[in-house]
Amino acid sequence: MNNILKHIWNALLHPKWIFLIGVAIIGLGLAGYHLHKSGGGGKSALSPTSGPEGTQITLTYPAKITLHAGAYLKITDPDEHGYYPVKSGGGMYVSYDPTTGLTYKLPATQGDSTNPSEKTLSGVVPQDVCGLVIVSAQDAAAPPKVVNVSVVDANGNPVPGMPTAKFSLKCDKYTLSVKMTSSKDPVLPDGADFSTVTATFSVKGPAQYDNGVRLPAGSNKPVLTTPLGLMVVNVTTNFGTMVPPSPANVKTDLNGQVTVTLSSADAGIARVRATALGVGDAYVDVHFKPKITAVTMVFVQPQSPTNYQMSTIPKNAKDLTFDWKFIPAPGNNCGSLTGPASGLGESANGFYHGPSDGYPNGCPEAWEMASQMQVTVTDKDGQSDRKTFGARAFEGQGPVKL
Repeated sequence: MNNILKHIWNALLHPKWIFLIGVAIIGLGLAGYHLHKSGGGGKSALSPTSGPEGTQITLTYPAKITLHAGAYLKITDPDEHGYYPVKSGGGMYVSYDPTTGLTYKLPATQGDSTNPSEKTLSGVVPQDVCGLVIVSAQDAAAPPKVVNVSVVDANGNPVPGMPTAKFSLKCDKYTLSVKMTSSKDPVLPDGADFSTVTATFSVKGPAQYDNGVRLPAGSNKPVLTTPLGLMVVNVTTNFGTMVPPSPANVKTDLNGQVTVTLSSADAGIARVRATALGVGDAYVDVHFKPKITAVTMVFVQPQSPTNYQMSTIPKNAKDLTFDWKFIPAPGNNCGSLTGPASGLGESANGFYHGPSDGYPNGCPEAWEMASQMQVTVTDKDGQSDRKTFGARAFEGQGPVKL
């Protein structure tokens, strides 16, 4: 008998048998593992995985998980709540809520699925989870709002073994409109004159209230244009002085409007831009055009010249280009400019009407009085002002307004 056992043992130790036994053991182990995975009833699944507010969602979960009375579905919004409708009298306006991590309780109904190893928990996605999706007029589509769906017990504690599911909310979409206006344009670049710039933000999309009553999810909602109220708007300018200071974060009023004032002591073009949380923006240009305000003429005895000094707004004319043109009277061929015909900051020039070739006593006085001087002033943005006046019309009168 001992010899028989010895032969059996030796046979089992043969490499072929060792391999077969090992495979059998591994096979038994794997069979047990698969049985454990499948016998647990599978993973929990959410259906449907997307839809609007008011959608009934059903979570299917393994039957081995026991849910006690009072368990419910919880929706968690990991991102900012975003835009939402606000009741205002019989209408509404749209505002923004930056709060993150908002949660919503879904009263749930427990049930059995067609699979005996599974159970279900159902609830309806409530209003106000979604908020409103606002896009600029150039955006064709808006991404869905993705929220987390989990199961908690009556005390709000997560149920062990129940994973979190994702649900993509299809929200009402609105198109943003931004209108920019200025109360005055052009504006004198004297540091005192100003323009009031108004940005009006509104959105166009499904109404949320009818005579102050909230319309239920899924109902037929008329399309309306609604103010974007109490919304933080960033206002900037690339030129001039803005009040509030630029950049400014200003809240819209209930009409969706923000206002700033703009002034400048220099000539140029200010681009005022208003941006709503990166959703959309608009701009308006305000022109601070240079202006020729006066000329001072001084006649230098005995015969020549008449000197000119131009006054402008802005007062500091160093960044302005002056173009001078002498316009002789008909038939006149006597007289010329004393300074350059064009130059940056060349606010002074003169009319030489003294002795010259053919006119030993100077230009004929009738010609001098009938001649004209034309001055054009231009800023760096190409904005200009032009004045034409008699070449000797205001001698000795001090600054004369033009």
